Amino acid sequence: MAAISTEAVATRPAVLGGARLGYTHRADVGTRLTQQWVRPPLYLAKAYHEKDWAISILTSPTAGLLDGDRLEVVATVAAGAKAALISPAACRVHTMNSGYAQVDQHYTVEAGGVLDVWPAPMILQKAAALRQITRLDVAADATVLLCEVVSPGRAAFGEWFEFSEWRSSLRIYREKKLLSYENFTCVPERGDLSDWRELYPSGNYASLYYLTPEPLDGLVQALHDLEIADAVIGASPLREGGLGVKLLAKDGISLRKAIFSVRSLLIAHSKLVFPHALQRAQTFFH
Repeated sequence: MAAISTEAVATRPAVLGGARLGYTHRADVGTRLTQQWVRPPLYLAKAYHEKDWAISILTSPTAGLLDGDRLEVVATVAAGAKAALISPAACRVHTMNSGYAQVDQHYTVEAGGVLDVWPAPMILQKAAALRQITRLDVAADATVLLCEVVSPGRAAFGEWFEFSEWRSSLRIYREKKLLSYENFTCVPERGDLSDWRELYPSGNYASLYYLTPEPLDGLVQALHDLEIADAVIGASPLREGGLGVKLLAKDGISLRKAIFSVRSLLIAHSKLVFPHALQRAQTFFH
């Protein structure tokens, strides 16, 4: 009879990956991705270029994030450059026995620069734990659309709000002065998110921050006046030069419609021309 091994099964090594990207503007060709470093589990597709913009597509060819994994995304948009960073495929945060996965993001937008960050959802599976740290540094005349989308479970499994923990910390600085600070921890098991769950038991969430040198005028009221079926919108101005928008929707389809409506209003307000290639490349929202 063969002996039974008593040695512990080797644990999967954690993955440390991410991307460091730099965009610059040239008068003859417009914005170009001039610095890049990418490490699995992220993959960077070839950039699109249209109307002085550079559009980068980040995807994860692996199954998603597991215990101990960490992604670090750093992007710098130099003066006058216009860049978009999208991930058109959802990223799953898998079931974990312990520990957590972490996502660190740092975006810098220099004078006259434009940055649009528009990812597909992070899907928080049963017993998953995710921690996110985001920092945004912007010049006074920079324009930024920063979006985050979260699904609290897998629709195909009827899995809602069964994740272990979701932590998020966001700091926005304009000219090195703190403009906005958001910090929260959600643990469904202790009753967090009860208002969200009561409103939409299988709902999806999105957060958008819009930084602009343009006066807001009646933008907040215009957002509140949007009529979107099976979704609610809350918008509030920042201390100066921008606003935050929160969206809750009944399901993923309703959230997509809500995000399109909000983005259309914000883009029109920015007085900038966003490229058609951007919307074509973000296939998750089609």
